[in-house]
Amino acid sequence: MRIIQLFLALLLLSGLAPHAGFAAAGGPTSVRAILFVASNQRGTPDPKLRSYEPVLRSNLRFESYRYMGEGAAAVAPGATATLTLPGGNRVELERDKSSGPVKVRRGGAIVSISPGKPVVLMGGASGNKGDVFGIIVLAN
Repeated sequence: MRIIQLFLALLLLSGLAPHAGFAAAGGPTSVRAILFVASNQRGTPDPKLRSYEPVLRSNLRFESYRYMGEGAAAVAPGATATLTLPGGNRVELERDKSSGPVKVRRGGAIVSISPGKPVVLMGGASGNKGDVFGIIVLAN
């Protein structure tokens, strides 16, 4: 069931950001990731997640979302990079030699992201019963 929710979130978030052009051929792509915790406990909306919360709420069955931090990295064509986040969370980034999308890997999940089309990766218990880490990944 969570896998279905993840894919629905990915599809809907892909239309959230305005379209941006790909990085110039041969140039690195900047990737930003926002770590959040999804909880079944009611809470006030987190202002740092305000622009993403409507889509998160409509696709994921949690009561609240809390911002935990963010990180950024750049990945050049034909290279890999690691984007680190608070709490030991991280995502692996990879690009082939073209100026195409960046592949993002977290655990066993691999998704391709294009500039201007954010994706959400879910998974990993946060330590509180029922709370789950999520990461919003955006490429520039």
